[in-house]
Amino acid sequence: MDESVPGSAEFEALRQKSIEAAEAAIREASSRPDLHLVQAIQALDDTDKYLNITATRASEWYGLHFPELTQMVQDNVALCKIISEIGSREAFNPEDLGGRGFTDKKVEAIITARDRSKGGTISDGDLGRVKSLATLAVQLSSLRDGLNGYVESQMKKVAPNVAEIAGATIGARLMAKAGGLDRLAILPASTIQILGAEKALFRSLRTGARPPKHGILFQHQAVHTAPKWQRGKIARTLANKIAIAARVDYYRGSEDPSIKAGLDKRLESIKERYKEPPQRKPEQRDRPRREGRPQRRGKFNRR
Repeated sequence: MDESVPGSAEFEALRQKSIEAAEAAIREASSRPDLHLVQAIQALDDTDKYLNITATRASEWYGLHFPELTQMVQDNVALCKIISEIGSREAFNPEDLGGRGFTDKKVEAIITARDRSKGGTISDGDLGRVKSLATLAVQLSSLRDGLNGYVESQMKKVAPNVAEIAGATIGARLMAKAGGLDRLAILPASTIQILGAEKALFRSLRTGARPPKHGILFQHQAVHTAPKWQRGKIARTLANKIAIAARVDYYRGSEDPSIKAGLDKRLESIKERYKEPPQRKPEQRDRPRREGRPQRRGKFNRR
């Protein structure tokens, strides 16, 4: 019997081998450290969002009871830690506040605000709910710190050159947007430059507005601290170096200090060459701001 005929012993053996090979390939692909890193950076961003929401809600709710404290302690996570451990304003005393990094003057001001507080009373049930929210915010803060440390340590192992050029968190976010280190390594620099700005890009294609100069790369210190007329050039330079770094990380897997040296040299050249903002041409000064966008049809020029 022909071995290619379904139902034969040879066909079933070949089919079983093919299934096993496919399962092994899937298992190997799922074990890639860069994919775990992508999940970690996405979990970090989600945790940041939940932390901000929870800490803000606990602060606002507790502010009904002790509004002066929410004004004195601007850090919501530190405030949530105080709320979860001390509770109502009547329980505040200099001994509990002394070991929290406050100066003696700040402790005295908090105690004075406790005695003169204009906040309302709070029931034990509501106080328990506020303390539960504050405790959750403190736990989320601890989880966030752990995820951030994991991302930084893993980026140095998985993509050391990308981490050196873009930073650990920004490099991980670029990998997450691309779908992994392998896909980031094949992207052109022009695509890396606008990763994270897809909505602005599609809006520019639809309306004729100016395309975005940067996406996730705006979070890089060299970009968002630079003058506006330098940001596009700096983002383009960063994208070029990240594209090279990603290829070196994926195909070679070793650190290359020359990439960072080339980036620093190019950034210094940009800052030196473009110290002053470029002067606009006369025709550009007279050009309407919305030029290039489709004009809306008015009441009397409809077809």
